[in-house]
Parts: sequence; structure tokens; C-alpha cells
Amino acid sequence: MDKTVKLLVVILVCLFVVIGVIYALTSIGIIKIGYKITPSSTQAPTMTPNPINLDLGTIPSGSSGPKDFGKVGTLSLPVSYEITFTLDTSSASDFAYFTVYIYLYPSGSSYYSYSFLLTKSYPSDYETVSAGNYDIQVKIDYQAVSVTSDKTGTVNISVSYPG
Repeated sequence: MDKTVKLLVVILVCLFVVIGVIYALTSIGIIKIGYKITPSSTQAPTMTPNPINLDLGTIPSGSSGPKDFGKVGTLSLPVSYEITFTLDTSSASDFAYFTVYIYLYPSGSSYYSYSFLLTKSYPSDYETVSAGNYDIQVKIDYQAVSVTSDKTGTVNISVSYPG
């Protein structure tokens, strides 16, 4: 029994050595080929106007409510893209809550095809949007914080695509 165990250990050691040599011989290095594919300017999405400037107006301290800005611009996509809307939460710090609803309507349609929901807790949303021209509609729900002196600011939402 002792000879069998010794023989088994010798066979396993030899097997590990052979595998190690084979691995060492086959794993000399790695070649990496980097690349970046960029769309031609005719394939890049466009948003008009850019930037889109909206005015919530003067808000009483601590007040809340909805605001429908209606159609605020257009988004043109020559090909399908993953479009991402991101709320800059630090720019919404004067609000206890700030929720943004963004709808993309195919031009001339009264029904939206894509919707995006942005909140301070979930500030980013994305969809793969088909090629076409879209009207952008923005609605918000908010509650302003209570203040003892005037505060002004701008809430920023970025629009992006991979590329």
C-alpha cells in the first residue's frame, strides 16, 4: 500500500510538471489590438435646440407641483442609438424631490414611442431609440425645499449616446 501511494504521488508530481511546462510554453504573452469606431458626422444624433432652456419660474418656499413644458425640442437619429438621459442630482439639491418625465414622440404623432424617468434616486435612464425624428416633451414633479432667502439655480439633464 505504501508503494502504491508513493507511486501515485510521483505520477501526480510528474503530471503537474508536464502540464506546467506545456502551459509555460504556450503562454508566452498576449497581443492586444485596440480600436475605436466613430460615426461619421452624418450618422451622429442631433438635438435642436441645444441646449434646451426651460424656466420653472418663481417657486414659493416649500411648494410642490407638476409642470408640463410640452414640446421643447427635437431629436434626430439617422440610425438607431442607445440614448441616455441623466439628471445631475447635485443641481437639483434645492428640491426635496425632483422627478423628470421625458417623452419622445415620432414627428407628427400624438403618441410617444419612448419614455424616460429620472429621479434623484435613479438619475439615469436609457432606451435604444430607432432612427427617425422625434419631438421631445418634458414634464416634471417637484417639491422645493423651505428657504429663508432667495435661491436660484439650474437643474441640468445631459443627453448622450455611446460613441
